[in-house]
Amino acid sequence: MNETPQDWSGPERVGALTRLAAALLDYVMSTLLTMLVAWKGWGWQALVEDLQGLEELMSLYEPVEEALVEAGLMGGVMGLLGATALMSVVYPLVEGLTGASPGKWILGLRVGRQNGASGDVVLYLKRFAVKFIRPVMMALSAATGVGLMAWLSGPAGTVMAIGTLLLLSSHKQALHDKLVGTAVYRRVDLEGV
Repeated sequence: MNETPQDWSGPERVGALTRLAAALLDYVMSTLLTMLVAWKGWGWQALVEDLQGLEELMSLYEPVEEALVEAGLMGGVMGLLGATALMSVVYPLVEGLTGASPGKWILGLRVGRQNGASGDVVLYLKRFAVKFIRPVMMALSAATGVGLMAWLSGPAGTVMAIGTLLLLSSHKQALHDKLVGTAVYRRVDLEGV
């Protein structure tokens, strides 16, 4: 569906600035949550135990390791890496299951179909898989041991990041929205909510 702004008769889509505000809220909240998870030792260090180049990384952070452990960060750098790996998938999955990240929810936003209808979990999960292609590919790489997926996650994530600039166009959809057939609306404007 390639509508022009004159053809569009559905609810008004949310543009770049409001979505940026939601993304900034998500960034702050996910960072704080990652730190809490690392601090409490819930970081699932096993996620990063087989990380390629871990020895070099740990030697780089060796001076910091002791200070982190003394400060109470369970597992030190490994705990922080594990918490980061865990939260890079879990936090955005909230949006994949509900249609609104915590930042979107606070600002009263929700993902819907590009025609203005409400979405469902299947649609939200498709959007999640495309929007967060980098952590999804990294998780799949870790789970399957296929290193090529980890290597390709960088370029795929870069394409999605650059595709966010499409929000500045009149259709107010990022590349991930265009690919999946979604848009972001004020929660109260979505049909069927």
